[in-house]
Amino acid sequence: MEGITIGVFGTEHETKTAFESNVAKKSEAEGITVFHRTEGGRRFSFLDTADFPGRIQGYSRVASLSDHALYLFPKSGRISAPDGELAILLEALGLPGTLELFDRSPSAEFASAALKGTAVSSYRIEERLLASTAFDAPSAVPKRDWPANGALVYIDRSFVVKGVGTVALGFVLSGKISIHDQLRLIPGADGQRADVKGIQVNDIDVDSVGRGIRVGLSLRGVEAKDLEKTRWLDDGTFPVSSVLKLRFTKSPFYKQDVVGRDLHLQLPGEMLTATLSAGDSGVINASLPVVVPTWEGMRAAVIDLNGKGLRVAGGATLNF
Repeated sequence: MEGITIGVFGTEHETKTAFESNVAKKSEAEGITVFHRTEGGRRFSFLDTADFPGRIQGYSRVASLSDHALYLFPKSGRISAPDGELAILLEALGLPGTLELFDRSPSAEFASAALKGTAVSSYRIEERLLASTAFDAPSAVPKRDWPANGALVYIDRSFVVKGVGTVALGFVLSGKISIHDQLRLIPGADGQRADVKGIQVNDIDVDSVGRGIRVGLSLRGVEAKDLEKTRWLDDGTFPVSSVLKLRFTKSPFYKQDVVGRDLHLQLPGEMLTATLSAGDSGVINASLPVVVPTWEGMRAAVIDLNGKGLRVAGGATLNF
């Protein structure tokens, strides 16, 4: 079983709610809101958050986990500063996507012009009725910069279930997870592993699961407290490091320098504080408080949570 993760980005709450409830079924509302739909033998997870624009952390996480973005252009026809910030976030993380226009308002030409200067202006445009239940499944495919090899899961929640034990919820970013797999905790105690004793997808037991799936893992050999600082589980094949060399592209809309500052780095799933310093040949170094899994071509975004007007400083690619 494999799937596609799709981020739903927009500033009009009522429009988002109507769209999501028409194309998919809500399955989770704690933390990231998750909707599911199965079509053509593929499982689609639609991800959303309710904390924007007050906080950018939720949408930053959604963007870092998604294969494809659906950018919901405001039905009002007016682009606000938060709408622009979302477009810059999607560009920073290199997320392909679709520009959604509803109920013939506004025109495709107007929407593209309003987003000029961002990658979203070149997204494929879909004009649709908000009440439609149709979804263009072929347009969404796995993002190219996920790891080519190795099994990796991002964990966003862990807890104890009576009669089951330690359970972790997350997204399979790459590879395949099967019952009896031994998974390494990142970050975690040196050499510590968890044994996968059960796997569930939407409360249904399965023997294995592939990338792009929202999954629940029942784990043996660890307690919930062991996972308090763990954000990834892998099969032991990923290099880990607390210092990343990044090829950084600053957003033209962000006017400050980032070198010599403590900002935040949005990694696949997790946002961490990062001390940024100059490296060689246009590379910047990011010093993190913990080790993280790494791979060639891994995408990240530099986030300035205290930024005035714009909190997205730019995008980065791991430079091995």
